[in-house]
This record gives sequence, structure tokens and C-alpha cells, in this order.
Amino acid sequence: MNRIVFISPYRDLSIMAQSVVKELGLSVEFYEGWLEQAGKIVESLATRPIDILMSRGGTANYLAEHFSTPVIRVNTGPYEILEGLNEARQHCRNIAITAFNEPLVGLPLMEKVLNVSITEILFTNLKELEYRISSLSDSGEYCIVGGGPSVAYAKKYGLSNVFLRTNRATLYSAFLDADRLASLRREETRKSRRLEAILDATYDGIIAVDAQGAIEIFNKAAEKTLNIPSSDVIGKNIVDIVPNSRLDRILQTGQTEAGELQDTGNIRILTNRVPVKYGTKIVGAVATFLESSKVEQAEHKIRKELTGQNQFKAKATFSDIIGVSKVLGIKKKVAKNFAQSHLSIMLYGASGTGKELFAQSIHNASERTNNPFVPVNCGALPPTLLESELFGYEEGAFTGARRKGKYGLFELAHGGTIFLDEIDALPIEVQGRLLRVLQEREVLRIGGESIIPVNIRVIASSNKSAEDLLSKNMIREDLFYRLNVLWIELPTLADRCDDIQYLCEHFLPADKKEQLRPIVSRLLPYFERYSWPGNIRELQNTIQRLAFFVDSFEQGLDIEDFLQLVAPTIIRALATSPEDDGLQIRPQVKNFEHELILKAVAEHKTLDKAAAHLGIGRSTLTRKLKIIRESSQTN
Repeated sequence: MNRIVFISPYRDLSIMAQSVVKELGLSVEFYEGWLEQAGKIVESLATRPIDILMSRGGTANYLAEHFSTPVIRVNTGPYEILEGLNEARQHCRNIAITAFNEPLVGLPLMEKVLNVSITEILFTNLKELEYRISSLSDSGEYCIVGGGPSVAYAKKYGLSNVFLRTNRATLYSAFLDADRLASLRREETRKSRRLEAILDATYDGIIAVDAQGAIEIFNKAAEKTLNIPSSDVIGKNIVDIVPNSRLDRILQTGQTEAGELQDTGNIRILTNRVPVKYGTKIVGAVATFLESSKVEQAEHKIRKELTGQNQFKAKATFSDIIGVSKVLGIKKKVAKNFAQSHLSIMLYGASGTGKELFAQSIHNASERTNNPFVPVNCGALPPTLLESELFGYEEGAFTGARRKGKYGLFELAHGGTIFLDEIDALPIEVQGRLLRVLQEREVLRIGGESIIPVNIRVIASSNKSAEDLLSKNMIREDLFYRLNVLWIELPTLADRCDDIQYLCEHFLPADKKEQLRPIVSRLLPYFERYSWPGNIRELQNTIQRLAFFVDSFEQGLDIEDFLQLVAPTIIRALATSPEDDGLQIRPQVKNFEHELILKAVAEHKTLDKAAAHLGIGRSTLTRKLKIIRESSQTN
């Protein structure tokens, strides 16, 4: 609701004004006072915003001069003045009419019409008014025409007087004007606060200056970026606050400057500066700016949205690398330290030793963990597609190129890690382009002209040794030394056989763990003696086959028979069973075993019955018979 305050210099005016307000259905607060008294009344009401102040004559002028709130003057019109002068001439022909600071219009004409002498008394304060009226009392007979203070001083100095009244029509018009102005002011206030809220809500810093360079707008983002409170800068010249803002230059040239990088202390910002014009006249300038780091974050987010980059996530962490062996613990500790660096890393290890698992874990332990992890199997990409996949291409770069071109894998890895598996599979010419990306951290698409900056961490891997890569010219020497800044040699499973038991437990399917555990426990002696050329991947595949065949495993079935069914490669690789370890037992014992085997075979009709009699599996019996025959032939 509008808040209108009416301050009346005299009681009769207040009564009439309240009557008019009641007719109009308005809400108005009424108080009585003159000049300084009225000022004190307004000050006492300042706890709640006032939309419009209303008064008449000198009191209205006083309020307008001393307060920023708009004042509606209930002006005394020509009709009221003429009426007051006509009444005054009934007392005498010398009339003095008072006016606050501004002369009245038409007094010479009124003198002629009324045949009187009119003296105008202009005043700016009550002391001056009293002095002028007292002077008239010494110079002859006068009738004073004016407001409440004028009448009071006239009575004090024995002069006749006429109160200059305001009629009802004037009040009616004044209150309608006050209500309209209050509503407009409220709407402007609402718009101003809405604009202020918008300016403060935006992430961009905004500074606006007037034609002289005085700061008019300095939003919260500008405060935060420049570390300067707006209360300290509003009204001050921009040159004194931000000397290198160049807004003073914009006021002179009227030219827009867009996308300019600017240093402000320890912060670098990207800024746009534009002139504000009214017609052809420059009336101000505006700068909008954003920290360059936030621009990079926004660019990265856009890249992710446009390219579906969210799919490139590293899932593994160091806790997923299973094992308790000392050698594995050392490698994990080294890798965790490497994760804190942005330097390139080479991972060496045979197939199946977990190179990508280590790469993902390093990425997730680094500052880049929330950014993309892009794995690239260099050996799996056809040579004809390698360059376009790695570096991307522009629209029309070659026949069949996608419309609008394509992001390369280096671009997709921006802000994160790219894992180049089997790096030695890259053709030499592609290795040259890769070297430039590593040196300059820039990508040039196929068919493109614009350099695209990329912020990436490179992890490469090979199943060859560093010596082989260089001596056999599998990798450019300059590229090798660019990648081989930090390096780790991953152990084979044979080098960490203490971990086989834990890995088996990890790979057991949840629904068959209880069923498989006793079988795996019996197979562990075989697993721990096997060389595992496929390393952890081969062990995982073996456990998966065990789970597939476990339902066909009969109670009492020889474990070697089951292993022959599930993993014959292990049986062929092991020349002896666990109990024949190394064939280093004494010849007498071995000969006695051979005699027992031959006797059992002779006494039973089938090998199955002979194996059952000996308490071993048929496959074990067959293998031992083969060893006996080969031994007898040799002898």
C-alpha cells in the first residue's frame, strides 16, 4: 500500500484535507507543523519508507529541499490569492503578501484590478519572515496576507491580517496526483530492486559508469572478483578504483571491446566493454567480466554436453587392485605418489598384469578425478582411422566426414587423463603428431585451421620393455623420452604368487562362492606352480570356467580330472603333480611307487578300478603310466 504523509501548516487545512481523502477512499497520514517543525516530524517517521510527502507553501518547499522523498505542493492558486487580496483591501489599501522563496505571478495586474498597493515579502526561514513583517509595522499601516506563520507574526506586531486559504478543489487534485505518483514510484522501486537482484544473481561481474566515469553499478560478482565492497566505490571515478578497466577509453572512443583478457592483481578475467548511447551521445559505459578459470570450467562443461563426455569415467581405484604381496604393495605406493603429479607416465607389463587398472587408479587418485578418463587401445584402431580418432576432423575434411566434424579423443580428454594402451602400435607418422600434442598441449584437427588448447595428463603403456621399444625402433626416441618421465614396471602373476589366493576369492561369483571355495582350495597348489602367461586375466578366465563346470563336479572326483576338464593348459604345463614336486624324491621311493602302479593295473580289469584302488584319479594314473613307460624305454 502507498504511504502518503500530509503535513498541514494549520488546523483548518488538515480538517478539509481529511474530508477530501475520505471522499477519494485513499489512505493518508496527517500531521501538523511548519517548516522546521515539519522536518522533525518527517525524521521521526523515517523508520518506514514514505512514498510521498504533501504540504503547502513554504513548508512544502522546506521539505523538498531537506528530504529526498518526492513532495506534492498543495499550491495556492490565482483564485485563492485574488480572494485573499480582496478581503485584505477591506482593512487597508497597503497589502503585503508573503511567499516562500519564489515570487508570485500576476501581482501588478491584481494591483490595478483591486486598486491597491501590494508588497511581496519573500522569505526562506521563519526568522527572516518575522523580521520583514516587524519592519512593516514600523513603516505604516499594512494588512498581511499569507499562511499560518505570517498571520501569527502579523498579530504579534499589531498588523491586520488575512489567512491565505487553500480551497477544496486544489486539495482534491493534489491528492489524486499524490496517489498516482506514489504508485509510479512504488513500481519504479519494484523494477529497480528486481534489476538489482538480477545484477547480483548473475555470475558475471558488472560495472557501469556515467559519462564522467563515476561508478553507478558495481554488482556482487564484481565485488567478489575484485575484492572491493560496492559501498566503497559507488560515485567514485572508475580510474581511481580499477585503473586498467579501460572504461574511460570506451567513453572517449565509443568503440566496443569484446573478449579481452585482462589482469587484475592475481586474477585474470575475460571482459567485454561497451559504450551506452542515447542517440549519438555517449552517456556511459558498461563492463562485464568473468574469471578466466570459470570460463574454462564452462567450456569444459559444454564440451562434455556436446560430446557425451560423461561416458569417459574411470571406475577403478587402488582398492580394486587385489593382493598382499610385497612387490605389489611397492608398485601401488609408487603409483599413488605419481598420481599427485601432472607428468606423463609409462606403464610396462605383460598382457593381463592390470595396466589399465593402474591407469584408472592413478587418475582417480589425482586432482583430475572428476574429469574424463579416455582409454585408447592404439593396437585396436585401424591405421586409416587413427589420426581422425585421436585428433578429430573438421566438416568436409575428407569424403564421408561427419557434418559439423568430430571431436578427437584428445579433445574429449580435456581436463582429464588420456590412456594410450599399446603405444608402440602407433605408426611413426602418428607418433610425430602425438609428440606435438605433448609438447604444446594443442590439437589441430584434420582439415582444421584453428589450434585447440587441451589440458590433459597422458598415461601410456606397453607390454614391451623400454629397451625393446628403443632398440627395435618401435617408438620414436623423442616421443619415448617425452612419455617416460615417470614409469612403473608391473609384476607378472608368477612374481606375486602370494596374491593368487586373494585374487581367486575376488573373482569367485557371489552365487557360487560357498560351492567353489573348497575346490579352489584344492586347486591352489596347482595354481601357485603354474606360470600364468596370461597373468591376472588368465586367472580370472580360469575361475569363470570353474564356476561354469562346478555343477558337474562330483563328490570324490579326482581334482586333477576336474582340472583337466576346466584348464588342460595348466595340466600340460605342469610336468608333475604337487606331490611329485620336482621329481627330487629318492629313486627307491620312486621305484616302489612304480611297482605299486603296475601291480594295481595288472590286478584290475580297467584303469578306473586301478585308479580307485590306488586312491588317485584316472587321468593321474594315465599320466604316471606314461612316465613309467617313457622311463623304461629310456633305460
